[in-house]
Amino acid sequence: MKANNLVKRQWELRGKYCLKIAAFLLFLFIFLRMAVLLLYPSNSIIRTWQRFYVLKRGEVEILIVGNSHAYSSFDPDIISDVTGQSSYILASNSQNVVQAYFNVKEALHYQHPNVIILEAFALDDNYNYRFGTETPDKDWKKESNIDGMRFGLCKLEAVMEQYLQENWGYALLSIARCHSNWTSIETIGSNLLFYTEGIWEYSSFHPSETHMSAETKALYDGAEYNPSGKVISEINIQYYHKLAQLCRKEGITLCMVMAPMYDGYIQSINYGDWAAKIADLAEDEDIFYLDCNEYYSEIGLTSSDFEDAYNGYHHLNKDGADKVTQFVFEQFVKNGIK
Repeated sequence: MKANNLVKRQWELRGKYCLKIAAFLLFLFIFLRMAVLLLYPSNSIIRTWQRFYVLKRGEVEILIVGNSHAYSSFDPDIISDVTGQSSYILASNSQNVVQAYFNVKEALHYQHPNVIILEAFALDDNYNYRFGTETPDKDWKKESNIDGMRFGLCKLEAVMEQYLQENWGYALLSIARCHSNWTSIETIGSNLLFYTEGIWEYSSFHPSETHMSAETKALYDGAEYNPSGKVISEINIQYYHKLAQLCRKEGITLCMVMAPMYDGYIQSINYGDWAAKIADLAEDEDIFYLDCNEYYSEIGLTSSDFEDAYNGYHHLNKDGADKVTQFVFEQFVKNGIK
């Protein structure tokens, strides 16, 4: 009898010990999570993810992925007016198709859109690796997108695919990259304000705020012709097909849209070859593809619809985005895409 009581007592002590460890680990997790939320440098990428996670299920009927071309070209309010459907732009700076695939895979844990749109500029030569530099494979744009995702198998898979093995820990432990922000009152204050008030008003649509200057326009118009054209990396092609397969499996309509770029820039590169390759990829997967660069007059675009930055050939301002959104989604309605 005494032996049984002793065994019972030992199990009780072990149970209490395990509960203490579990409580400590839970406290540590909550502390680290709060630290990351407060310390992470304010940027639109992570806030786009945080706003997405508080959306109600069924609130995203059209999901748009891609890079800055996506979030500066399509206005959700106009999409709603034209199609009667709600939309969200889960895009980030320099996002290639690899990131877009994992963004969609993560998003499908929380939403099941009717249509997913891939902005086609994501099909470029972006391998997401930076070999030959002082910090190979490390890039804040990619890191912000990864950091914005909730921890889970999808995030682990995304890190393993997009980072060299020696950088997996670096990619996952964002707290190690932003701990110095304890000294930045602005960062902490901005994050507090966002999570307590601003998250509900945050928009994933970020058009440019300026017009192309005459000087920048002249530079593009006078640019020397580059016959080499743009390249689509093999890994982007691979993940484009994986994205198409994922959408078919989930019963979701996948489409591609190339947002418009400044005509002077288009004429300075061998755009036709690149556009033809993208059209072939769309045909391979039997998806609807719309290249806005073929419809300047129908859209009503002029040079003043583009910003005057050194990347001014591809970012629309609000006026330009309104015209493009109206045109693109009218084409969707005409083609029965919903």
